[in-house]
Amino acid sequence: NFLHPTAKYYLSWVFVVFALWILSRILASPFGAVLEAIRENESRARACGYNVERTKLAAFDLSGAFCGLAGTLSALHLSIVPIETLHYMTSGQAVMMALLGGMGTFFGPFVGAATYLLLGDVLTVLTSHWQLVLGAVFVFFVLFFPKGIWGSLLVWAGRR
Repeated sequence: NFLHPTAKYYLSWVFVVFALWILSRILASPFGAVLEAIRENESRARACGYNVERTKLAAFDLSGAFCGLAGTLSALHLSIVPIETLHYMTSGQAVMMALLGGMGTFFGPFVGAATYLLLGDVLTVLTSHWQLVLGAVFVFFVLFFPKGIWGSLLVWAGRR
């Protein structure tokens, strides 16, 4: 019974864990190494003989598949698809979460999402101008922690 909250929770949990496992395997594969090479230096990857356009298309397709799974699980959870999910602020929040946590890391976006949501919840209680304060925090992190929270922690841990 998918209408029962516990059944929805465990079904979603299984799909999320499976998707994260697949994503970690993709990133640890030779295809993931090619993606990283393209991210770091596209012209060098092309000079090494990799088909950059085809690899980017495959990455775009994979991204669409994971986003489709996320949308499906969201629709299953909410039982509807609200129109607000198509608003540009939704995409902006996802980018903000990824940048806060650290774009080049696997766990960075998780840390960024937790930070963004926690700060949003705390700031809405403290002030009605919570978006302004959250924007200032975002600018602070972009200027002084360009690798994000998780990326900066990894750099700091590597120095010790």
